[in-house]
Amino acid sequence: MKNLFKMYAAFMMILMLNAAVFAQLPDNWKWLNPSPQGNSLFGIDFPDNNIGYSVGAFGTIIKTSDAGNSWDQLNSNTQLSILSVDFISSNEGYAGGFNQLLKKTTDGGIVWNDIQLPREGQFDSLFSIMDIEFVNSNMGYVLGFFQLESKIWKTIDGGGTWTTQTTAGANYLNTLHFLDENNGYAAGGSLGSEIIKTTNGGSAWDLVQFYDYPALSDIYFLDQTTGIAAGENGCVLMSTNSGINWVQTGSPSSMDVSTILFINANTGFGIGSGNVFLKTVNGGVNWSEEEYGWSTYRSFMDAIVTSEGKIHAAGLYGILMRSDNGGVNWETPVTVTENTLSEIDFIDNNTGYAVCGYGAGDILKTTDAGETWISQITTYHTPMYGIHFTDAETGYIAGSIDIKKTTNGGTNWFNVFSSLQNEIFTDVAFTNSNTGYVIGSYGVLKKTTNAGQNWISSVTPGGSILTSICFINENTGYSVGDFGTIIKTTDAGATWTSQSSPFTMSYLTSVDFTDVNTGYISSGAGLLKTTNGGDEWLIMNAPTGGYYKVQFRNEFGYAVASNGKIIKSIDAGISWIEQPTVTNNGLYALYFNSDNYVYAGGTRGTIIKTIPTELIVTSSENSITEIPNSFKLKQNYPNPFNPVTKIEFSIPKSEFVSLKVFDITGKEIVTLLNENLNPGSYKINFNGEGHTSGVYFYTLNINGFSETKKMLLLK
Repeated sequence: MKNLFKMYAAFMMILMLNAAVFAQLPDNWKWLNPSPQGNSLFGIDFPDNNIGYSVGAFGTIIKTSDAGNSWDQLNSNTQLSILSVDFISSNEGYAGGFNQLLKKTTDGGIVWNDIQLPREGQFDSLFSIMDIEFVNSNMGYVLGFFQLESKIWKTIDGGGTWTTQTTAGANYLNTLHFLDENNGYAAGGSLGSEIIKTTNGGSAWDLVQFYDYPALSDIYFLDQTTGIAAGENGCVLMSTNSGINWVQTGSPSSMDVSTILFINANTGFGIGSGNVFLKTVNGGVNWSEEEYGWSTYRSFMDAIVTSEGKIHAAGLYGILMRSDNGGVNWETPVTVTENTLSEIDFIDNNTGYAVCGYGAGDILKTTDAGETWISQITTYHTPMYGIHFTDAETGYIAGSIDIKKTTNGGTNWFNVFSSLQNEIFTDVAFTNSNTGYVIGSYGVLKKTTNAGQNWISSVTPGGSILTSICFINENTGYSVGDFGTIIKTTDAGATWTSQSSPFTMSYLTSVDFTDVNTGYISSGAGLLKTTNGGDEWLIMNAPTGGYYKVQFRNEFGYAVASNGKIIKSIDAGISWIEQPTVTNNGLYALYFNSDNYVYAGGTRGTIIKTIPTELIVTSSENSITEIPNSFKLKQNYPNPFNPVTKIEFSIPKSEFVSLKVFDITGKEIVTLLNENLNPGSYKINFNGEGHTSGVYFYTLNINGFSETKKMLLLK
């Protein structure tokens, strides 16, 4: 809510106005790492000590009901980035962002209704909502910015109607602060700091002064007279006369300060970029630079202090932080890794592995279908690019210089080959428990026939970098690389022949075959497909762009890209559906599991998961016109669901019926029915919006009859 990054984001949005319209049948992707999600968060607000909300990129809204211990994803019904949030109570709040987006909820974020702001000027619809400030349930202010202009809108009827206010010539405002219904301030700046002030509820705003100080990100008043403003390069200003004059305080830092907050009249904090924060113990007169206690660089966009004095902050790449003891100690949610995923491999529907490359290496393992991951890294941190398991215990990794192996499910890894020529191994594939292949730089291709004890180099056409390898059976395999390289073997790697590529100058990044004839290749120039074993490769009609991975399971396939783009095909690549943006984190890893779940991974430890919408199992919905002859409770459909599912039951006579939903602990979360019903068949909707992903139970109770069934909410 209070950071210059938002102003930059608003500029960037102008460049994306012609983005592609998303096709139908989008999938619901769930964040697995980082948790609760990895999109940048720009605003945070806690209306009470336990309930809090944070908003961010691509329509992200998350909510906590337990003081930040856990967070749930809410449905904002928008793909636009949300930059600001303000809650009047635990249930009533507002969120705003790109393209004059303004939404309101009155039920704690379950439903968000659009609010229309005035569009009096030609470009009003392009204004980004930088900040929202409500002084009570009826009166509120919204600050907008577009190119070289700022606007303030005011409502006195809870968002029903709005009036436009002038900004006294200040053009780069990005933060609001009101002391009461009449007295308020706005701050920002571009080439210098801007501060404006009103004493009559915004009927008139006065430019206090244009200062030769850095641009400001936040402004905060401890009381009617004492105010603090802060911004770029560690700039902290102070006023002791109600904002009429401002002087620069003794800030020792060069960090950008995004937000200012105080836990009492003396103790305050400046939070922003870097791994340090500012602190004052004398009401802002002097500031010291303090350490959070971690070495990783962070960028926080907004922070809030609750009435209990607990501090919560949110920032780039979904980072959340809190302090329960007034800034003495700080904690962030546990993230299994922040390194870039390069490959994912599952050995069954539950057990999978991922490796990290493109920087520091890491090895991750899950045994619960990706819901939780552990790091298996020990003493080495070199990049790793390919992983393949031959059974539940035995696996291999291709990495920088080394080929590694485990015989105990990844608990321990050891080298089975180390290159003396500094070769970088990029991928690994095994056709049986003994026979495997590793490829890499300089066109290197090595083969083992004794489970990695010895490796023999093969001669391949050209000296290209090979990036991906795929075997259909023990004899037939393919590998691809730079300069459009496609090579094929039909004799278990004894010889390799080149195949013609339409992308002769492109870097081919992955190859995947679904049968002996049908294969797919991803590249920096697009996607290729063959239906005759590689004799001919054709360019597919996919959305423009470069792709790092492509994988198919029968007719269903996905491709991912370095800008977070995800595309899907449900007809073997004839046509492609561009998915709504989940993240702009680069995606480099992809795995389509046998249980129809799709996993993608990329920068900053990103791991997301979905099931194709078209493959979600649903029950048939038959209309029953006659009176049923027995009590019956059917399985809900769809199942899994997000967020709405139908529950159908039948009763043969008039009865008092109770239908309730419980969470996995047995706690009742909603009563769907509790009334007398006539004989017949009934369908009841259950909306899981506002509830966390997981297993739920629904129970039908009728006089002398009770039945319970299980359902899965997957967000």
